[in-house]
Amino acid sequence: MRLFRATAALSAVLALAACGVPVAGNAVPAGIQTVVTTAPSTPTVTVSPPPTQTVTAVAPPKSYVPAGSQWYAQSSWIYAQPWITITPGVNQTPCQWLRATGYTYPQAFAAWAQNGYPASWSATGDGYPCQKSYGMQH
Repeated sequence: MRLFRATAALSAVLALAACGVPVAGNAVPAGIQTVVTTAPSTPTVTVSPPPTQTVTAVAPPKSYVPAGSQWYAQSSWIYAQPWITITPGVNQTPCQWLRATGYTYPQAFAAWAQNGYPASWSATGDGYPCQKSYGMQH
């Protein structure tokens, strides 16, 4: 038990001395060696800036009003239109039939929407049907 108290006291003295706290007499008991350790220095890291880049401005492509913003593309108007039963002739597309039968482009658009927006009705795939029959409508 005595050895335990002596070890505890010595540990306390060494801990206080290591922290720079003056200990009475700063005496270290005989036969005890002190070890001083220092923390390694923190390395300095230098990061060079990224190389400069030249950016060439390119004019954005011409934008068209999407079909959804046209008055005839509004679902309330489309579904207020009577259903058009399309019966194209031989070698005739639904769009050609609609045009030949006298339907307007908004009516053809409504028929396209009512038939589930078939991709085959838009030759360019841009969201506007029957462009070959009615021309560009945007």
